[in-house]
Amino acid sequence: MEFPVIVDAQYCSPSEVKLTVAKKVLEYNNGNFVITDSEGHTLFKLDQKKVFLRELTVLRDDGDCPVVSIHKKKISLHDTYQVYKGESWTELFTVWDKNMRDAAELTYEIQLEADSEPTFQVKGDFVRRNYEIIFKGASIAAEVAKKHFSLTSMITGKSNYGVLVSPNVDQAFVAAVVTIMEAIHNENKEKHGGKHSD
Repeated sequence: MEFPVIVDAQYCSPSEVKLTVAKKVLEYNNGNFVITDSEGHTLFKLDQKKVFLRELTVLRDDGDCPVVSIHKKKISLHDTYQVYKGESWTELFTVWDKNMRDAAELTYEIQLEADSEPTFQVKGDFVRRNYEIIFKGASIAAEVAKKHFSLTSMITGKSNYGVLVSPNVDQAFVAAVVTIMEAIHNENKEKHGGKHSD
């Protein structure tokens, strides 16, 4: 099954890629949420210091160029996130929660702008950072888990976890989805009194 290019072909690799999400990194990385490759080089980073998605958040590359903009919209009872290319109004995809139960049990659906129905699902244990992005109900596009992180990342903070991106999957798309899940989890944690530890 062929994965679509969503943000840009430059973010697709013919081989499997391991990314690391580092949340409490040193100040020189401009904030505390960066996504690095297995060598520790920054691939994506957030504009702001805390991972909260208000109306607008921009995910940038290491050279500060905007990769995607994430807009949070309150539509009915669902939190809906629309993702645009760079800082344009070219919509790429939309993410929403399929069923409004406890955050740990949620399934999220992702619909690409060109499609008439969702083609990706995100499911798993979001509290423990152990979930999968699944394409058309069959292929794993990316697997997020505490176990996938490189030794070089251990110096940057305790809240690291890894993302295993399948061959030919758009890494910028995966980074945007991971950022949205991180923000939802952070907001739920604050709402519920921060009972979940990292």
